[in-house]
Amino acid sequence: MKKMKTAILILTFLSISFLPVVLAPAPTATTLSATSITQTSAVLKGKVNPNGLSTKVDFCSCDPSASPTYFPPTPLQNIGSGNSDVTVSYTLSGLTPGTTYSYCVRSTNSAGSQNGACVNFTTSSGGAPTATLTTNKANYALGETVQFTLTNTGSVAINGTINNPWTIFKKSGAIWQIAYVPGVAMQNWTLNPGDSKSWSWGQTSNAMVTIDAATYKVEVILVGVGTWSATFTIGDGGGDGGGEPAEDDDDGDGVPNSQDSCYNPDCNLVDPNGCPRDTDGDDLNDCEDDCPTERGPAANDGCPPGDEEDDRDGDGVADDRDACYNPECSIVDTQGCPKDSDDDGLDDCTDECPSEYGERRNEGCPEEDADSDGIPDSEDSCYNPGCNRVDSIGCPLDSDGDGSNECEDNCPNQSGPASNNGCPQQPFCSGSVILCVFLLLGLLMRT
Repeated sequence: MKKMKTAILILTFLSISFLPVVLAPAPTATTLSATSITQTSAVLKGKVNPNGLSTKVDFCSCDPSASPTYFPPTPLQNIGSGNSDVTVSYTLSGLTPGTTYSYCVRSTNSAGSQNGACVNFTTSSGGAPTATLTTNKANYALGETVQFTLTNTGSVAINGTINNPWTIFKKSGAIWQIAYVPGVAMQNWTLNPGDSKSWSWGQTSNAMVTIDAATYKVEVILVGVGTWSATFTIGDGGGDGGGEPAEDDDDGDGVPNSQDSCYNPDCNLVDPNGCPRDTDGDDLNDCEDDCPTERGPAANDGCPPGDEEDDRDGDGVADDRDACYNPECSIVDTQGCPKDSDDDGLDDCTDECPSEYGERRNEGCPEEDADSDGIPDSEDSCYNPGCNRVDSIGCPLDSDGDGSNECEDNCPNQSGPASNNGCPQQPFCSGSVILCVFLLLGLLMRT
């Protein structure tokens, strides 16, 4: 009877001791296949169930070496404390084309940690990108906006460096003549496989003269990448392209084709022969000359250079067109104001790195970060190129104080030996309450 009471007490103690483990287990993690794989990036994916406790997840490389396929752990994501699967993802960039990477999703909460199985993916190799250019209609009415779309139909990303890489051409007999060139600016963009990018044209020339009915085409040209085109018609009989194309004045300068010696769709300030006028004879036609009746160099937009009293700050912009007084800086825009090419708050005249965003304290240059942990070298006390989970002085974090930093610790919130990847050793019987009960009962029955 005494043995029975002892056994009951032991069972009660075990039930109470293991109750938190049964009610709040460690998270479960499953690594999913990567998606949106390009030459240099991929979206890592995983599925994690927090099992009722606040859980954090990240992705890590399954290759612990310093090989090209290694990447540091991704930033931690908090997915809450629900009881259902949560899909997590992270876009990993800076990868090498044609290379196989291996990764897994990691999860941890106060009850423990679990890593998903390792999953491989291979970045796209080089190769010519393929795409299609289409207009939203085949025929347009005069004055109707033309819309056109470039779609990446290949398996590699298409990268552009200007915002409007397209030109409109008009067919004149057997010749395609330029009808419109949009304003451009340097702006990087990427078109991943399956994605599209659209632009539009309002049927005007660069001289803002309404164009006439004819056959046109749009060309998208990406230097070193490819050229794509689409043909369409503009008619004077409605959206279906009805009416005969007008061929009397192809360049819209007011001079009929039979009398026109020059094709200049961007300029209607012309002589009787249809050629752009140059009233002051400075080799800039009146459409491009800001001072059409005064000779001046092209560098000054056709205007005569001002004397000292006309350009008090000596920046090359005459005072009557100068919006800023800056005698110590001549790197200016068309309004005479100092340029700030990298938009970091320092003008190009004082910026030691005018094309790279930087801090004022570093004279406009980006601060060096040799180990890429997000802490500039001037403030970094530790060199740790493989770890970006660091404190304010750039040293790897070790939240649980077990001697394994969080970039190497599979259980960053629980203390454990390095031999177990920073996770606590599982105590005897912790895996199965029932097994412990039977073992203890067996021992009791033998005594």
